[in-house]
Amino acid sequence: MNTNSDKRIILIVDDTPANIQMAHNILKDTYTIKIATNGANALGLAKSLPQPDLILLDVMMPEMDGYEVCSRLKADVGTCDIPVIFLTGKTNSEDETRGLELGAVDYIHKPFSPSVVQARVRTQLTLREAREQLAAEKRKVDRLLDNILPPPAVAEIKLTGGVVPRRFENVAVLFSDLVAFTNYCDRHAPEEVVRELGDLFVIFESCARRHGLEKNKTHGDASLATAGLLEPVDDPLRAAVRCALAISDEATRSGRGWQVRSGVHIGPVMAGIVGQERYQFDVWGDTVNVASRLTGAASPGAVALTEQTSSNLRGFAVSARGAVELKGKGSVRIVEATAVAEVVPA
Repeated sequence: MNTNSDKRIILIVDDTPANIQMAHNILKDTYTIKIATNGANALGLAKSLPQPDLILLDVMMPEMDGYEVCSRLKADVGTCDIPVIFLTGKTNSEDETRGLELGAVDYIHKPFSPSVVQARVRTQLTLREAREQLAAEKRKVDRLLDNILPPPAVAEIKLTGGVVPRRFENVAVLFSDLVAFTNYCDRHAPEEVVRELGDLFVIFESCARRHGLEKNKTHGDASLATAGLLEPVDDPLRAAVRCALAISDEATRSGRGWQVRSGVHIGPVMAGIVGQERYQFDVWGDTVNVASRLTGAASPGAVALTEQTSSNLRGFAVSARGAVELKGKGSVRIVEATAVAEVVPA
């Protein structure tokens, strides 16, 4: 049996005591009833907490009739979602049409039939509950999309139903991963590994957000982010290197013995959504491959770049590593950035 605290609230608005009493008697055992005898009181009660779940609204009232009350309810963002059922002795189709156009969901004609009142109230409350559940599910989906896709990609999906694959120029790609992660997994329980990785990815995401990068995906202990892909960045290369150094610094200062190495490369990429049941926004191309290879070649705590790329980088302490074999690229001269050498605009 429902208690008063979990009963749905019905607001009855009518200037005739006999009509109020009749509607009250029909609904009182199932719902919590509030009563207003004029339009002004009805508007006030509709906004007062706890708000009514449904309003039974008389059409013919002095000073402010039901049509005006309904119009004001629907124009107010705080009350526009409350379903309104008109109570009326009018059976003219034009009058009903007017009420429905103002936003009412139904009409109940006087004199009242208890079974009709109960059925129509129950139906509209069920429909409202279904709408609330759909809205809650939509919010969950929106949160999931926000967690797995960059905001511009989410906006495009909502607008068009998908993300058009595109080629993007001058995108900085950053890979970061944990040093000796495989050995770490062998020495620790799965629950601890997952917990530690979760904390590390929080650091990665926080640093990416602060430096204007878009986190694209994680794979094992490796994370991928881009600068200048879907959102503009003044200097994508500098932003990516600063982000990588921040990740390494925060991981070291966590006191957990983490060491992070990173690789950054800049150039054209292809990007788009893959998957039908599980969306993933991904990037492809030689720029991505080179960044990944550089990560594997980087020293702990450092950010590896090709020597050619580093010629466009200013404001960082770098050291030459010389020629290093990169899979699919042969011998490539690389450098490593280990710290910000001077204060530069973010």
